[in-house]
Amino acid sequence: MTVPDGTASIDPQDAAARSGSWVGLVPVSAFKRLAPLIGQTDTDVEVDLTFELDGNGLVRVSGGARVEAILECQRCLEAVSQKIVADIDIRLITSEETVEELMPALDVMVIDAGPLPIVTIVEDDLIMSIPARVCPTEVDCPNAPQAIMVGTKVDGDEATRPFAGLRALKNLNREEC
Repeated sequence: MTVPDGTASIDPQDAAARSGSWVGLVPVSAFKRLAPLIGQTDTDVEVDLTFELDGNGLVRVSGGARVEAILECQRCLEAVSQKIVADIDIRLITSEETVEELMPALDVMVIDAGPLPIVTIVEDDLIMSIPARVCPTEVDCPNAPQAIMVGTKVDGDEATRPFAGLRALKNLNREEC
């Protein structure tokens, strides 16, 4: 078992030159933007990255990152346990000059030369992998408000009519005329 390391870093250029990889755990507390979004700060992110040079000589980082999260369902507002999985396939470059020509086809990250924190490589992809809907479907949402179907009858005791008093006012105005 790997010991979680919040300061883990790697020199991507060096790792790609020798077709290296990085596998380990990073504590969620090391992710400044991700940690508040997933509701758990006492867990670890599992990271598995491979570094290689692509056909154009760019550093390609591929692999994935996974973390257990407690997310709030936007429909029922309940906390739901969910595994967030991010597939990573990016190119690392040191100059912004080639970003525009690479961006339509590739996911690109501009970095400084030298060691790069593992958190920097995977945090954006993890954030983008957080699902918009936590409950599997609206039908399966356990605490979703129940909708009344058109054509169903509702007992008079259960139905509230917020504008019922307007009828009396309308009739009162007719009597005055």
